[in-house]
Amino acid sequence: MKTATRPNDQYPHQQHNFLPSALLLVMMCTFLLLGAVLPLYGLKFNDALLTQLGTWPLLPTAILFPHQVVTAYVPHIHMVHLSIPGRWRHTGLLLAVFLNLFLLYLLALRLLPRRISHRYILASTLLLGILCVCIPVTTSTDLFSYIAYARIGVIYHLNPLATLPAAIHKDPVYPHISWSTQPSAYGPTWTLIASFLQWLTLTFGFTGIVSMVLALRLLALVMHLGSSWLIWSISGHLQRNYGFISPEKRLRAMLAFAWNPLLLFEACVNAHNDVTLLFFVLLAIWLLARRTQATTRDYMLAAALFALATCIKLNIVLLAPGLLLFLWLQPHKIRNIVGAIATYLSIILLLYAPFWQDGAVLQVLWVNPTASRNINTLSEFLGDLYNGIYNAIAKVSGYQLIVKYTGSSAEHFAHLLSIGIFVIIYALLWWRASRTPRSIGTLPGLIRWLAVAWLLYCAVGTPWFWSWYTFTFFGLYALIEASSREGASFGFLRLPLAVHLFAFSLLSLYCFFTWKPLNTFVPGLPGFEWAFLRGLWVWALPFLALRLQRKLRVVPESYEHDIQGKELPELLQHAMSEVVRQSQVVLGTIWRVLMTERRSHI
Repeated sequence: MKTATRPNDQYPHQQHNFLPSALLLVMMCTFLLLGAVLPLYGLKFNDALLTQLGTWPLLPTAILFPHQVVTAYVPHIHMVHLSIPGRWRHTGLLLAVFLNLFLLYLLALRLLPRRISHRYILASTLLLGILCVCIPVTTSTDLFSYIAYARIGVIYHLNPLATLPAAIHKDPVYPHISWSTQPSAYGPTWTLIASFLQWLTLTFGFTGIVSMVLALRLLALVMHLGSSWLIWSISGHLQRNYGFISPEKRLRAMLAFAWNPLLLFEACVNAHNDVTLLFFVLLAIWLLARRTQATTRDYMLAAALFALATCIKLNIVLLAPGLLLFLWLQPHKIRNIVGAIATYLSIILLLYAPFWQDGAVLQVLWVNPTASRNINTLSEFLGDLYNGIYNAIAKVSGYQLIVKYTGSSAEHFAHLLSIGIFVIIYALLWWRASRTPRSIGTLPGLIRWLAVAWLLYCAVGTPWFWSWYTFTFFGLYALIEASSREGASFGFLRLPLAVHLFAFSLLSLYCFFTWKPLNTFVPGLPGFEWAFLRGLWVWALPFLALRLQRKLRVVPESYEHDIQGKELPELLQHAMSEVVRQSQVVLGTIWRVLMTERRSHI
């Protein structure tokens, strides 16, 4: 007896081949739409100078938004007569494109892992990255700072780690940088990389700034592809070493990292050096994962890569204690630790020695805004909320108002308190790991500890916070996701949803800087702008996802245990809960101080 077959069942292979191509095409179209929206003048983003090569970077904008003013400079085209609609329309459009990107991203994570290979992920990521490289604006001026410091060293033969960009105020890159009164905040590793790119472009006769913009963007794309491949390779070694084979989970984790719109945007549009930093960290982990039992040589090479990463950004030193604790729990611990520490410190000293200039490189520790300023964090929200409440009371009581929030006593207090809370939690995290060796004695345990430590740093350890700081966390989390076992249903209510929403909240952070009404004051709180809520917004979405999981009592095995059975979500949720609890303590402290000041005035 013949059974009827559905038309769609006759060609399953063709359907599987069609779906990845269709989703990739839609993702590419959405990135093209993003590239068309970002240059709109109402968003006030920075010109990436690509229009010096021709008008083709603005072609999507010209087709979709004709007769609109754009940020990018177009030679020989007069646009004064064009109209500029309200910035709220452009901001709403930008948010809609971001949301569309992430919905497609989530759909791809749901449908593609069973139908693709890691080669497909690398090839598709390359295509998406090239589209991002061609976007004619940047949302951060750090890209031009990299170029300025490279030109200081290569063209002007000055020390970029000790020379202010103001010293080259006649250079064509100078008008495009924001931080002209501080030396490079980046270490010698990044200085050497950027300087090499500058030397290379000059050698081939490309003297314009736009050549360095493209060079840095392409470098970031290569680093992102390299990190994606390392995630694929490391997860394979982890699964084989611990008797758990799941190609689908490896592909899903690799795809989640490679196609992450936040990471693609920050790497290929803004060319942040955090993507290079992550590549060195993952390469160090790869050296430890490629053998069942790593050797002392492997540990020393891993320490060398951690040193190179530390010489890109100094804050990565927070991960070094975790590596040392991991080495302490391995065979031949004394030899391994001594060799790793000697390698780590020697490389840092050797790299900094040519730039030392009698300690002048240390001045950046005091002039860098991270030393005293707060932005995009809970500490910014709490400090400015205190100022707003104080002004509300002072306005009624006739006291002097706080006019300038930047540099206020509340900002300094919240800044120091946030760092103090992080130091305490970080010390407890390290102490807990030392008391329970199984939690960090394995490579999956080390990766989990590094991820939690970096997440805590982003949450409370750095009062000056930007979305690209999370590159390291997303790379480490991809390894954790790939090494978890199969579990229950309700996939979108598991921990990965919170991580994906975290990426969306970080990317949508730019909307707080483009919508002008957010710069107005909240009624009843003079001086407290709506934009100051951005620190809450960043963490609200992932925290709500975690709370939703707890409410529904969904405890899926695959995301609750790593290869060794340790509870990762419990650690991350505990960290988020600790941040909220400490915020409540800070609010109470601020309120008591406020009431005390009021009574003293009365």
